[in-house]
Amino acid sequence: MNKALKFVLPIAAIVVGLAVSVLLFVSRPEVEHKPLNIKAPLVTITEVQPQSKSIPVFTRGTVTPGTEIQLMSEVSGQVLELSPNFANGGFFRKGEVLIRIDPIEYEVNIKRAEASKAQAYQAKLQAEAEKKARSRVKNTSSSRLANYDIQYRQAEAQYEAAVAELEAVKLQRDRTTVRAPFDGRVRLAALNVGQYVRPGLQMGAIYAVDVAEIRLPLSDRQLGLVDVPSRFQDSLNQTLPEVTLTEKFAGRTYTWKGKVVRAEGGVDERNRLLYVVAQVRDPYAADPNQPGRPELVSGSFVEATIDGRRFERVFEVPRKALRNGAQLWVVDENNQLRERDVAIIYKGKDSIYVSSGLESGDKVVLSQMDIAVDGMTVRTKVEEDFQYEVEPEKNNNLFGVTQAPKSAEPASVKLPDLNDPKVQELAAKAKDMYENLDAKQKQDIQQSAKEMLKQAQNLQVALQPKPREIEIQEPASRPDPVEPQPVVQAEPEMSPLAAQIAADIESSPPPTKAQPEIEPAPVARSSKPAGGGSITISIVSAPEPLVEAIQ
Repeated sequence: MNKALKFVLPIAAIVVGLAVSVLLFVSRPEVEHKPLNIKAPLVTITEVQPQSKSIPVFTRGTVTPGTEIQLMSEVSGQVLELSPNFANGGFFRKGEVLIRIDPIEYEVNIKRAEASKAQAYQAKLQAEAEKKARSRVKNTSSSRLANYDIQYRQAEAQYEAAVAELEAVKLQRDRTTVRAPFDGRVRLAALNVGQYVRPGLQMGAIYAVDVAEIRLPLSDRQLGLVDVPSRFQDSLNQTLPEVTLTEKFAGRTYTWKGKVVRAEGGVDERNRLLYVVAQVRDPYAADPNQPGRPELVSGSFVEATIDGRRFERVFEVPRKALRNGAQLWVVDENNQLRERDVAIIYKGKDSIYVSSGLESGDKVVLSQMDIAVDGMTVRTKVEEDFQYEVEPEKNNNLFGVTQAPKSAEPASVKLPDLNDPKVQELAAKAKDMYENLDAKQKQDIQQSAKEMLKQAQNLQVALQPKPREIEIQEPASRPDPVEPQPVVQAEPEMSPLAAQIAADIESSPPPTKAQPEIEPAPVARSSKPAGGGSITISIVSAPEPLVEAIQ
């Protein structure tokens, strides 16, 4: 028997397991197949068309004056006078006296030079007269005549030297007055009245305001787009490229127009860039089309846009559309992504210029996509009217109560409507769950509900107005004072939510064990002072009657 059980029991267990497996497989729930709705990503696009246009070249540079000189002293003396405009940043006109130095020393030298000139002139006249007289004598030898001629020439040379010395001294006297050679501005003023100067001393630095120059660096690719005059003959016959300078001042952007006039002698060895020079005429003039435009002062850092060469059939694409250096995504007629390799002429500040790889009417993708696959279906929006999709706000309010905005004053609490279908549905679900509980769980819930109800009643009592004290004047000769009767205040109305909880508890089945009743609190209190006088009655709000324990 034991041997038979050893063989039968394993076989029976296997058979039972197989039967259970078949039963589970047969009674399995059917899989409900639902269509998978995948929403295509939304991208912004712009339609491009070939154009014939000049490609602008963007660069930056610093404004420098076209003409700037250092004022060096050529004479010595004490500074007697300085122009009011000879100060750092001061403007002056051509021919204006900027500095005046004491000329007394040179006035004395002029007198001496004039005396030397007079003596030399007298010596010259004597030598000339003697030469003429000796030439009239018949027996005078030719050697003696030659000596007189040499003396005359020496006297004439000394006279000419005296004249030159006088002119030099007068020129030095004139240099004691420094005049402005052009209309300009003072960059540096290094003199004060009373200061003694010597030849070679720097007195200041001034520059002209008729022309401003800007050194603009260009790379090899940019040089291929700008017609820079590189030869002398080219600079005479070639049309110079125009340049637009831009500067921000006080939150606004202002522009100036100029031209590229020349290129510097060679490539800069430090950065391997070639610098071109642009000129702006009258940089301090006002522009009626740009009210409030400041002066283009020296030292300003400006952005420059140079008009490059004109190209035929070029596509201008926003730079944000560029991917992987030289790739663009386009959308075909089936709203599918297609990758394009393009040939880029120039990458500007905000745009790129493509010579090949695009066709007329192509829809170029501007959106930044984390995942993009060739052939992927997308939804499109034109760049002008593109709007981002915003997810709807989540509402965690079960009763649909609108929350009032926060303010300094406390807002009144809006209770849910008991006739609301949502509230009734939730109450029905809660009642069904309550019916499925056992007696112990129901008793615990009832006990918790009573405690909550008691707390609500206590809170309602605490929120009632404070007791009022009424003084009743009692006559002094009253023989038998009557004990005042307590004044009972009407019961306050219950809130809808508390009334609903009380009704649910009353309609629930009785618990297995009765709960002890809670003794109600007194509602009125009176006191009578000893020896007559007034009687004080304290009126308090009576608490709402407690719900009796369910039998």
